[in-house]
Amino acid sequence: MKTYVTPEEHARIHRRRRRQALGLVMAVLLVIGILTVLGAGVRLVASLFDNTEQMQEYEDKLEGLVLFDPLPFEGIENIDDLTLREAAVWGCIYNIQETQGNFDNYAHDPVTEQLLLPAVEVDTYLARLLGPSFRLTHRSFEMDDMTIAFDEATQCYSIPVTGGVGYYRADVTAMFKQDGKLHVTVGYIPMNTTGDLIGAQSDTPTKYMDYLFERTGGSWYLTGLTESATKPEQAASSQANSVVMMDSDELQEAILQGVNPDAVAGSEASSGEASSGDAASSEASSGEASSGDAASSDAASSEAAASTAG
Repeated sequence: MKTYVTPEEHARIHRRRRRQALGLVMAVLLVIGILTVLGAGVRLVASLFDNTEQMQEYEDKLEGLVLFDPLPFEGIENIDDLTLREAAVWGCIYNIQETQGNFDNYAHDPVTEQLLLPAVEVDTYLARLLGPSFRLTHRSFEMDDMTIAFDEATQCYSIPVTGGVGYYRADVTAMFKQDGKLHVTVGYIPMNTTGDLIGAQSDTPTKYMDYLFERTGGSWYLTGLTESATKPEQAASSQANSVVMMDSDELQEAILQGVNPDAVAGSEASSGEASSGDAASSEASSGEASSGDAASSDAASSEAAASTAG
């Protein structure tokens, strides 16, 4: 028997299917929206806790000072003048090298081929580190094995061609606020110098220092340098190597007896040394006694022979 669908019923079926399709599309869009919002939230939270970019910024600022390993100071006016000049010039040089890759945009002396570094570049570098109010009086200065000449006419420093300058490179490992100051913990990684034993070391910092920044006008500027609570890994490993190792049976016996294992190991070592000493003493005594007996018997034999001859 054939079943006929009226035009009204046919239209109602089409409307129901359209509503179902629209509901499915809306559900898919809702799921996509929820996932997008969740992903954005996760990225936002991650960005709040990720200060990698900020740490890199401070690493670039401090590169010049770390190069020359300055002594601790409180107040930028108390920093060594030569160290500040070295940091200002070579920090600027390293910053240009890292950001631009070369010095093609800078003039060079036609005779000596030395790089001509404008004083304004040095001022800009120092302003980022110490604040815009800080002023450095530009002049020539002597380093360990070179002279950095300053030309008043051109207002440029003449930088000698060299393979590398400085003792350490910076590695910012932590940043935290304490007593209203920003502490930037910097690991000192020895520079790879050709012909130097330092060049054979890894990229592990050999020491840590905290650079102190104070907030002025919405920005943080360097005001001091102090030793860090963070210690290099070598110190921890050397301390671990100082522990006396014991045999497992001896350690178990010491634990059962309630004895300090280190003391047991020390006493065993002392007793071993004492036993060796006693053995050596007894051997020496036996040797001396044997020598004495032999000498006595020889003397007796000589006397008997003499009396017989008489």
